[in-house]
Amino acid sequence: MLPLLIILIALGIILETISLKRDPEKVDLDYVISTGVTEPGAPFHVQTVITNKSRMPVSYMVVREILPEMTELSDDATFQTKHDGLHVKNVCRVKGRQRKKLTLETSINKRGVHLFRGASIEFGDFLGFREISKKVTNQQEIIVYPERLENPGLIDALASFCGDIAAQRYLIRDPILSAGCREYTGREPMKDIHWLQSARRGELMVREFEYNRQVSVNVILDVGGVSLQDDDRLDKCCAAARTICEKLVEKSVPVSFFTNAVLWRKGNKEAWRCEVSSGHTGGLLEGLGRVSSHACGSLEKLLEYAIHENDSAASFIVIVPEGGKYERDTIERFRRITGQEVLLVQMETEDAA
Repeated sequence: MLPLLIILIALGIILETISLKRDPEKVDLDYVISTGVTEPGAPFHVQTVITNKSRMPVSYMVVREILPEMTELSDDATFQTKHDGLHVKNVCRVKGRQRKKLTLETSINKRGVHLFRGASIEFGDFLGFREISKKVTNQQEIIVYPERLENPGLIDALASFCGDIAAQRYLIRDPILSAGCREYTGREPMKDIHWLQSARRGELMVREFEYNRQVSVNVILDVGGVSLQDDDRLDKCCAAARTICEKLVEKSVPVSFFTNAVLWRKGNKEAWRCEVSSGHTGGLLEGLGRVSSHACGSLEKLLEYAIHENDSAASFIVIVPEGGKYERDTIERFRRITGQEVLLVQMETEDAA
């Protein structure tokens, strides 16, 4: 019995001596997420890759991943909530010269920019007297789009507004493209009479013009009335903006989107603009994911910016967190000065006015 005990002690000392010589640089850690943008609630993967470049195995290793606080995890995940997010713990064993991948499937329901702050590994000597740790701090982000808003009142108001836009297309004729001539009925303006054709036919003829004018829409998102604590209302405003832009694009209406919001991790601008068309909504969705409650300027300045930067004949849809006196007075004054069609969408009651 004593010889066996001596052998075990000697073996333990040898393994302990070898483990103390383990070089942390021989263990690499890589940390990636499978996508940079996602729909709310859509699954994506967080992968930690451990590479043991040494011949000596690591019998006990703790891997800690720091995930955003709003991350949805499975019931069997071991984690702690700390000030910088969720700390997820995994225990594994890595053989010598082995690459091991730990994949975690997760999702985030909350719109916004969510930061992944990296991961760390911890392992020790053979007898557990010493702890060695290594961190990867390559901070990465994922942008969660706003959801699509299901609001019958908003959809009905938008459908009525789109009907008015479609009618405008046939009220505004292109003075350049002529489709032909027809007989004068007495109701057409004199400037439309085609005198050469009238002389040839012996009766008054008027030009027929192409109805090719496309009336575009400026979608305006004003965050001036959103408080820092009212994140849910801001999310609803962004959801309304996404829904409206996508519905307009479905009807082949050219859309320009403007907002006075500061975009997270994109710096401050007087206003942020994005062109939206079929198959090109990624820029809009990313921008809406980055929208914060900080406003760069007033609603009045935002409207002035939009009308100077885009088609002067464009109609307006203005989304505001609440329709207070300032917002209503600003919209009414804008209507009088420009003569533009304006649909006001208030997210206070989720109704369109």
